Amino acid sequence: MILFIVLISIGFFFFILKDDGEIKRDNIEIGYKTNDESQQIIDPQNKVDRNKELIVSIHFKDNSGKEKQNKKFVLKLANIKDKSNILMEETIPNDEGTSGYEFKISPGKLSAGKYQFSLYRDNNLSVEKVFTFK
Repeated sequence: MILFIVLISIGFFFFILKDDGEIKRDNIEIGYKTNDESQQIIDPQNKVDRNKELIVSIHFKDNSGKEKQNKKFVLKLANIKDKSNILMEETIPNDEGTSGYEFKISPGKLSAGKYQFSLYRDNNLSVEKVFTFK
């Protein structure tokens, strides 16, 4: 019985601690610079200077081995005070090899405040993050 519990615990920790580089879920990051090799944001920020050019990077969960089921990604940007007022809506093409998407926000384009980025996958909310623009 004890051996069984030990084996289950080892198996559980193996799967939790295993990092194979695969993206486990969709993610949105904001920063000022991207790593050219990994295409990841260097030092992602939750609070950003709106007077500098910003990079928004979206990474999609790996769906390898599954039938292509995600037909459309939509990124929405709204001020946290008025979520119904959508400031930007971007439809992201989804090809077989699409693992992410990146775009830039010009300096001063948004006023100071909190903004919510929402990523929808086939009209279902996939990830939602709030960023502060100073």
